[in-house]
Parts: sequence; structure tokens; C-alpha cells
Amino acid sequence: MRRTFAAATAALVAVALLTCAAPCGAEPANETSVELIRPIGDVYNERTTDGDAYGSSLAARAAFVRGEYSLSLAWWRNVYLTESAGAGSLTRYARIEGGFGTVPPFVATESSLEARLERRIAGGPLYAGVGLVHTWTNYHYPALTGAGIGAELRASARAGVRPFASAFYYPSASGSYVTEAPPARTLTPAFSILKLDAGVVLRTARSPVYGVLGYANETRSGHGLPSDVRFIRSDPYLGIGAKI
Repeated sequence: MRRTFAAATAALVAVALLTCAAPCGAEPANETSVELIRPIGDVYNERTTDGDAYGSSLAARAAFVRGEYSLSLAWWRNVYLTESAGAGSLTRYARIEGGFGTVPPFVATESSLEARLERRIAGGPLYAGVGLVHTWTNYHYPALTGAGIGAELRASARAGVRPFASAFYYPSASGSYVTEAPPARTLTPAFSILKLDAGVVLRTARSPVYGVLGYANETRSGHGLPSDVRFIRSDPYLGIGAKI
């Protein structure tokens, strides 16, 4: 996962250089934007091998740029049906403590909240900084919290089709978990989380409203946990945003 993060960061730098191959010009020193996003992808984890996003899947982002600094917030929610082999069958899943459990199929919710504080690099479109992430679910699973680092290519505020991308890595997000199998024990499992995002913003010169088309990927890998305990979110998405 660290190699993936390094490769993604290198790609961000390359795209930033290409983006500014022509004169970039001065970007607005202060900008506030909000976005509403509809994920249309899938979730892969212990409870599903292909959890298609329901209509209630939703995300929202807000960014506050002030001078050389950027503060952004992102909330993401994926809703899907857990796996079932057929009528009357159960959802079988790997437990964090080892072994397997079964439950009737249910509508699962995966949520995350992320905050990033970044600084502009050399006056260009590339930012780098620190992030905080918190994830939670509507079933028996630890709520994870962790800090990390990353880089982001911010979309230009000018009219046109403007690319954006980001890579943030959280090496050890952890949370409390009570085992299902007796005797009950309280564990604090840790996961590394890699969040990748890329896409384009479609802006016009006459309106503060713009369109967003992108792809987001989130991968969680447990530290010393069974190989069946894993999480991948693969989300093409559409959205609408506005400069405030």
C-alpha cells in the first residue's frame, strides 16, 4: 500500500507539472466551494463480493482556500445489500478475531468523515498536508480513527474542463471492537487506509455552479488480521458543486 501511495503521489506531481506547462496565472487567494456527490460504484468486503451502491448512497465535500492554505471536509456514505447465495440463505462473513459468522442479509451502510489541512506548494496547483479520518458502519465492526499525510492537485477555478486528483495515506487507523465468539474480549484492531480520488470539474465563466465527474477508491488493510478481513470501495461518481 505504501508503494501505491508513493506511485500515486508521483503521478500527482507529474500531472501538476503538465497542468502548468502553460502559464498558470494567479489563482484566487480565497475560495469556498461545496459539492454534493452521488456514488455509483461498489463495495467489496467480508459481507459482499460486489455491493452495488443503492440510491441512498451519498457524499458531500466542502473546501475553504485562504491564501496558501486549504481546509477540506468530506463525508462519504455507501449503502448496499450484503451477499446472499439465494432465497433463504444467510450472509457469511469473516470475523476480525478469526473464524466466520452468519446473519440474515441486510442493508449495510459504510460511512467515513475526512478532514484535510494542506499548504500550497511553490505557488502551483499542488497542495500537501495532513489529514484525519473516521469511519463507521451500521453493523458489528470497529469505528476507525487515524491521522495521515497526502497530496492533492486542486482543480483550477477557471472556466473549462479542469482535472483534480488526490492521494492520502493513513498508516494506522484503529478502534475498539468486542469479539463475537465467546469469551468476549475487547480488541483494538488497526488498519492502514489509502484514499485515492481523481476526476474533472466542468466550469463555465458565467455561473458559480459546476459539474463534477470522478472516481474514488478506498482500501483498508488490517494489521495482522485474517486475510479475509478486507475492504475496498470503488466509486465512480457524479456531482454538482458551487463556489460561494
